[in-house]
Amino acid sequence: MSPEPGLSLGALYSRMRAGLGDTGRVRVTVEFQQRTLPPADGGDAPAADNLVLETLVEYEERVLDRAQVALYGSGTPKRLMVARDGDEYAYSIDRGERWGRMLARPRIFDLAEFEAELAHISVEDATVDVLTAAEASGEAAPGDPPGGDDEQPVEERFVDALDVSLERDAFLRLLGIFAGDVEGDEEPAHLNAFSVSLEAGDDVALHYWWSLSDTASAGDPPQRVRCSVSIRVATPGVVEPAAIALDPSLPPVSDIDGVWAIVRREVQGAGGSAAP
Repeated sequence: MSPEPGLSLGALYSRMRAGLGDTGRVRVTVEFQQRTLPPADGGDAPAADNLVLETLVEYEERVLDRAQVALYGSGTPKRLMVARDGDEYAYSIDRGERWGRMLARPRIFDLAEFEAELAHISVEDATVDVLTAAEASGEAAPGDPPGGDDEQPVEERFVDALDVSLERDAFLRLLGIFAGDVEGDEEPAHLNAFSVSLEAGDDVALHYWWSLSDTASAGDPPQRVRCSVSIRVATPGVVEPAAIALDPSLPPVSDIDGVWAIVRREVQGAGGSAAP
């Protein structure tokens, strides 16, 4: 379809999310993947490197309630949890067996800021996949007329997926939601290709990927890097909070970086490698 003048990625996202509501409990799942490939000519270049960051965040009435973060790559996986404990927050590095105090509200993924930033990303074009309720549930094959030869009432149709076209500057702004230095980089990596799509069902998902090439130092052949982000927003049922008992052996920390520092020390003490 040809979008309305001034249509933003945020407007499309809001329309697809409308059925989920905006109050109560909200669960956001974020997965970031990065695969770095050696230069095409090979040589002494290192082998392909994979990095995956998985984040699960839950809000209660738009307030962060709990989160889990896991980092996978070279070496031992690294994980942490945070949870609301009354008017304060606590963290755990061992899947909730021990908890330490956080001195401020942790910043992991802010859904309100993310949705607000989407409103500033202009859409150039969009391709829409529209399904009937029967098609979506698998009771009818897409393209088949419902009800055979008999006349049937017109079924409600809804948008199931959108392939969204963005201009390069708009896509760089989308990247900037998670990488604030992209726009300010004096010599940014070469963006080779990118794609954006939205899906709707029991949740709403925003997927985007990009590939680029970059050099570690002047004169080196460029590496090829492919990244992807998947963000799913859903409304789970009621969750009973787990009891939190603070362990005095865990020091209080001011932010998530402080928790990651403890995770790295724990991994190193167990004989693993440090996080990047």
